[in-house]
Amino acid sequence: MEFTECLKDRLTLTLKSGLLCAVMLIPATALAQSPEIVRGDELTPIATAVEAEDTATDSTPATPAEERKINCLSGHIQRKYQISETKARHIVQEAIRNAERHQLDPELILALIAVESTFKERAVSRVGARGLMQVMPRPHADKVREIGGSHQLFDPTKNIHIGSRILVKYLNNHSGNLRRALLSYNGSLGTRSSFPDRVMRIYRDLQRVTIEG
Repeated sequence: MEFTECLKDRLTLTLKSGLLCAVMLIPATALAQSPEIVRGDELTPIATAVEAEDTATDSTPATPAEERKINCLSGHIQRKYQISETKARHIVQEAIRNAERHQLDPELILALIAVESTFKERAVSRVGARGLMQVMPRPHADKVREIGGSHQLFDPTKNIHIGSRILVKYLNNHSGNLRRALLSYNGSLGTRSSFPDRVMRIYRDLQRVTIEG
């Protein structure tokens, strides 16, 4: 009888241990199969590889010539627009990266930023344009969705990426006519606007800074 009771106790303990291990393994298995990351009460989808590649920062080291250009332009912007060195360098680097991608001059992208937002990444216009390049979320909804929504337009990297694509689109629409492309970008095509002249003036100034540097 004592042997039987002892064997029964051991079997009961083994069964309880097995059930406890199974319960502890359930969360790990569920997390491994889930396509989402759980944070509190929110479900945050994991970014796709395409989205990550599209907005990834180029890690290729700058050449000596590129580094001189970055230093000249960021130093000028830092002094003129009263922003930090870190912020100025980041904006210039993103302008150069997107200019290379879209066959634009980085000074043109920077001039557009200067006129649109004076380098304030949190800028919002009275008609809802957002960020450095004052991108309108609704007219460019497809592009804005690609970066994760309109709140992402306050991210300088993503804003410059989208703004540069929009500028290229208007340049293509107007067969390379920069003045008409700028008017379209600003939403003032068909009106008497000084917007292109202001952009071009700063564009030439930034080109001079690059050459003198």
